[in-house]
Amino acid sequence: MSTDSSNDKAAEARVGLLGSIAGKAKEVAGAMTGKDDLVEEGQLQQAEARTRKAALVDEAVADAKLSKAAQERDETSRETGEQTRAAGDQAERETSAVEQQRASEHAAADQDAERQEATNRTAARETADKLAASRLREADVLATEAAEIERQAAADKLRLEREAAAADQQAAQLRAQTKN
Repeated sequence: MSTDSSNDKAAEARVGLLGSIAGKAKEVAGAMTGKDDLVEEGQLQQAEARTRKAALVDEAVADAKLSKAAQERDETSRETGEQTRAAGDQAERETSAVEQQRASEHAAADQDAERQEATNRTAARETADKLAASRLREADVLATEAAEIERQAAADKLRLEREAAAADQQAAQLRAQTKN
């Protein structure tokens, strides 16, 4: 909330308080002098001051809701970024480890195959390829999970932006009602 906005609200609160006091004074003066129209005017002025106060309270609540929604949106965006980075880093590490292990397993399979007959060499390579393919599938699953986390984060961000927009709209409506 800006200082100007705080000053405006404080000024509005003062106007409301002065209106309430003036209204009460008119009501008492009218009652003491027997002027019913002055009593009514004082009561109306007090009712207007109560309405102004209620509108200020409603506006403050709407501002607080808007601020909270913006904070939640920012926190969700930050958390989403962290989760996405962590998932991407993890997937990258897994992929690198799988590729290193695959290279290592191929080398081991090649050494074994050299010592074995041609049929055994083929079987060893197939085993290494299956293991490597399995690890690559695991890495793909991690990458898919990272993408799902990112999609969910985007959905959360969109939801929070909608809530913030709704809070903005509600605040604008309350301000318009207050001015009326």
